[in-house]
Amino acid sequence: MFRHLKTKLTLAYGGLLGLILLAVAGLVFASVTHTARVNVRAELQATAAVYERLWQVNESQLADNADIMSRDFGFREAVATQDADTIASALENLRSRLDLSRAFVVFDDGRALEAGETRMLDTPASIMDAVRNDDHASGLIAISGVQYQAVSAPIRAPTRVGWVIFASRLDTAELHQLESLSAIKLTASIVPADAEGNITLPPVASGMMRATTQLDGFGALPAGELVLNYPLTAAMAPFRPMLVAIALLAFGGLCLLVIGSWLISRTLTRPITRLDEATRQIASGVPVDLNVESVDEIGRLAQSFSVMAREVELREQSILKMSLTDTETLLPNRRALQQAIDDLPGSNDGFLCVAIGIDRLPRIMTAIGQSATNELMASLGARLQQHEWVHKTGIIASDAIGVLVSMAADLDVIAQILNDVSHPVSVSGEMIDIELSAGCCEIGKYAILNPVDEAVVALQQGRARRERVHMFDRESYGDPSGTLSLMSDMVSGLSDGSIFLAYQPKYDLRRRNVHSVEALLRWDHPVKGRMQTEKFVKFAEETGHIRPLSQWVISRAKADREVMVAEGNDLKIALNISGRLLTDTAFLDWAIVELGDACHQFCFEVTETAVIEDPTVALANIQRLRAAGIEISIDDYGSGLSSLSYLKQIPAQELKIDKAFILSLTSKSSDALLVKSTIDLAHSLGMTVTVEGIETLEVLQIVKAMGADVAQGYYIARPLTLSAMLEFMSRQDMPADTNMPASPPSLVNKKSAL
Repeated sequence: MFRHLKTKLTLAYGGLLGLILLAVAGLVFASVTHTARVNVRAELQATAAVYERLWQVNESQLADNADIMSRDFGFREAVATQDADTIASALENLRSRLDLSRAFVVFDDGRALEAGETRMLDTPASIMDAVRNDDHASGLIAISGVQYQAVSAPIRAPTRVGWVIFASRLDTAELHQLESLSAIKLTASIVPADAEGNITLPPVASGMMRATTQLDGFGALPAGELVLNYPLTAAMAPFRPMLVAIALLAFGGLCLLVIGSWLISRTLTRPITRLDEATRQIASGVPVDLNVESVDEIGRLAQSFSVMAREVELREQSILKMSLTDTETLLPNRRALQQAIDDLPGSNDGFLCVAIGIDRLPRIMTAIGQSATNELMASLGARLQQHEWVHKTGIIASDAIGVLVSMAADLDVIAQILNDVSHPVSVSGEMIDIELSAGCCEIGKYAILNPVDEAVVALQQGRARRERVHMFDRESYGDPSGTLSLMSDMVSGLSDGSIFLAYQPKYDLRRRNVHSVEALLRWDHPVKGRMQTEKFVKFAEETGHIRPLSQWVISRAKADREVMVAEGNDLKIALNISGRLLTDTAFLDWAIVELGDACHQFCFEVTETAVIEDPTVALANIQRLRAAGIEISIDDYGSGLSSLSYLKQIPAQELKIDKAFILSLTSKSSDALLVKSTIDLAHSLGMTVTVEGIETLEVLQIVKAMGADVAQGYYIARPLTLSAMLEFMSRQDMPADTNMPASPPSLVNKKSAL
């Protein structure tokens, strides 16, 4: 929903204006509410003032009547003589005439006589205290839980003999009379003080407004509060129609705003929407003819977009043509041929893919040059395109042109095609003789590779077998998926432990102890079993996996050495480094950083042939390794074409004689002279000599006599796992008082030997 511009614009316009409407409506509502509150508060205060005035007037009337009654001669005489009948009768007549709630006489001795009653009563102590403190006491009084407005006047005959008290009840009728005086429909109530004189008002209910007036107490008695309450909803009732009208107007206005905003946004975004649709069509490769009649910025944008779309279409066509054309010969390329194969109807059966190659093309190119060779390939391609049997052509290799031929053609027909197009070609005015051969494959039948690749392989197979026309031989080619699988297995083996390091001890013939070990790579394939190290290392070199494999070896060896040191075996570890990595400066930089302070405890074994391949870079990198503290050992010396000049230039500390010279070594064999001379040569160059392939005591004694420094081979120990190596080191038993080991060091666990 929010992905469309018109929706966003509608929401923006409608939302903004809607917020303004809501703000105005809110301000109106707040203003009306405030006005209502002010009016109600003023009315409550006015009503409270009226009641206060009524309270004072009523109090004055009661006081005047009480004063008149207290001065009546007959009444005073009756009170002085305590004539109960006369007093009760007089009080009752006056109470009835004045419409009083209660009237009674309080004698100075604390007794009281009420109107219409002849029986004396005890006066409450609070009333007695009030009148004794103030003869003319007035105010709020509670008698038997009922609230009264009361006044008192002293009776003197001639001295004070008592007090007359008149009281007007503050009942519901009285409060209703007060409510009727207000212009608003309020409720009135009196909240008296408690015995301690504290007044606790109830909480104001929600939506109510309140005004209070303090009422004086009778003498020293606690006072009370007049409470006036009025609901705000009642005050808002006159404004409700106006508020409803405002709400309806706001809602209607908001709806109109949303509809108007949507219509305006639709009008504004219609050209943009068309531009968006056109863009998607262009992205999907569909030609676009955009027609926008607007003359504003959007219209100009649409016109520019149309021009761009046409240019993009032309450019796409040009790019497509270039992608399907060989830039050197201007012939269709491999992609064009593959596309033609993909476009074949049905299951692609019924066609042959043929790779036609010019024999000895490298020699021809040497003779005539690259430009002339391109011209030669273009001329041959033109001939093939015109041949009746050929459906499609394309350059598929530097010396081969691929063609599609109907399955109706057999190998004899392919040979005839070669004969038809193999006559001399004119290049720059010179006639050049060419010989052609062809490799064929059936499209869609038992495919191992794609048809173009199978045809190229068939061409190579035919040339190897000296066949002019050859059909792709699937059995001899094998299954390349095995190679891909092996690469994947190798990566998995580094993490699951099937690829691991074994360590073969190197025995110092002079110190008569194991002072170092050689780390040897092992792979126990889960399906193929133990893999030959030479084969999978060569495979890693050919597939580009040698670098990550070697990085794993260095990191693993570093970690294993830390375990050896922790067990009390400070051994130097020799690692075999591929010749391809000896010129990889970035890898060697990584190795130096990875080994860090432990560089001097590691030795890199390299072959002299690895140095010969790129001596300048290799020798420079060896110098950097030596500067970092890593020792260099020349491995398998004598197995290749050894160069004394390179041997002299390599800053190596160790030379290892290949086991091929040792396995059949006797004191009288011709190999003995070669081994002895090699040992002497190495010593003259300042190198120690390690002899590999020591498998018998006799051979060990011979190389010892020749001056060899270190022995390595099965007689000493086979390659061992890390745990077996540690156990082997803990049980070494080399005699120290003889010139030779009496017996080979025994392996603690032959099952651990690898």
